[in-house]
Amino acid sequence: MKKIHLLYAVFALLATGFSSCEDLLTEEPNSKYDRDRYFDSEDKAEMAVMGIYSSLSDFNHYGWYEMASPASDDTYYTARTQSDNQVHDIAHYQLNSTNTWIESIWKLKYEGIDRANLTIDGICGMIGYAENTRLKALEAEARFLRAFLAFDLVRYWGDVPFKTSYSSSYESAFGERVDRDVIYDVIISDLTFAKNNLDWATASSSPERVTQGAARALLMRVYLQRAGYSLQSNGQLKRPEESKRMEYFDAVIKEWEAFEKKGYHDFYDGGYEALFKSYSQGVLNNKESLWEIAFYHSQGRRNGGAWGIYNGPQVAEPTGVSASESNQYMGRANGFFIVVPEWRNFFEASDKRRDVAICTYRYTWNGTKKEHVKEERSAGSWYVGKWRREWMPKESWNKNINYADVNYCPLRYADVVL
Repeated sequence: MKKIHLLYAVFALLATGFSSCEDLLTEEPNSKYDRDRYFDSEDKAEMAVMGIYSSLSDFNHYGWYEMASPASDDTYYTARTQSDNQVHDIAHYQLNSTNTWIESIWKLKYEGIDRANLTIDGICGMIGYAENTRLKALEAEARFLRAFLAFDLVRYWGDVPFKTSYSSSYESAFGERVDRDVIYDVIISDLTFAKNNLDWATASSSPERVTQGAARALLMRVYLQRAGYSLQSNGQLKRPEESKRMEYFDAVIKEWEAFEKKGYHDFYDGGYEALFKSYSQGVLNNKESLWEIAFYHSQGRRNGGAWGIYNGPQVAEPTGVSASESNQYMGRANGFFIVVPEWRNFFEASDKRRDVAICTYRYTWNGTKKEHVKEERSAGSWYVGKWRREWMPKESWNKNINYADVNYCPLRYADVVL
């Protein structure tokens, strides 16, 4: 995770130097990269791809704010109901155009798409591109990430502004809404290119970089989403004609057959609980994890995540301990999201997934004994349980009370099987 984020940070800095503005000075500063001359090596092309990943791992994107997107009355919600123009309004259907969380999510998705457009255009213009398999693979990563971000936009908002060219000026960054079917066509084209130009995962590959399995899995999800109903701008629900839906379903089956034929991806050896503990522990596993969005917070807030801190069971912050003692205790976890209690009853008591997905306890702090105390909670006060502060490595407990190095996995082999 650390190496990936060093690369993220480098390109994030470089990206700020890509400017179409006319220089006031004729002398080119050594610290600036000219966009038209940047793509002159495979290593620089890879750095550009890392810049796209960086938009996803931003704290205000998948590091934290995206946790609010699934919040609803049938999954989980925030316990607080007062308006905050942020997460509580999202969770309680009180959205408006000035919501700061929505603004950040929107901005960072388009930032990532624009970086992908820049990268794809730059790679395709490189000398020797047509015969260079590494450049094709890097382009495939960029296309996957563009498709992933565009799919988010379509799922959330339907018809949205969209283009595949880089915004070379302020004016060119804005455009009209594009029909979602046009965007879906681009998404499918990008993912088809990605699956045809990326290798399958191996024992030595990292799930923090996308591979062919991730591209095929996302393509399956896109086909299924496209085959269903979607809310149109006129307020009506609509789905494709039956013949087109069957075409999408057949495409999903073909992708599944590719997974069966390859045979590498599988369920986590240790089982369901061990899988989710491994995420909090920072254990990389590319058998079940088809792709993980990486987080590492030594760089500060921008690339630190809040998985297990903001959305896990609550852990009281230790007080009255010296700095030398602090690493002996779990750091704080806010536990802001509460699970709809009916979900627990959907599981049989013997189903191991129940007590992983839903955590019924929290940790309070006993200042006299200087220890955390586990406290069971009643229905209506249960937490999202798949990410937990107590599962994180001891050395990370008080590394930072607000951020963690816990990856988020948007694509698992289990999703493919389902």
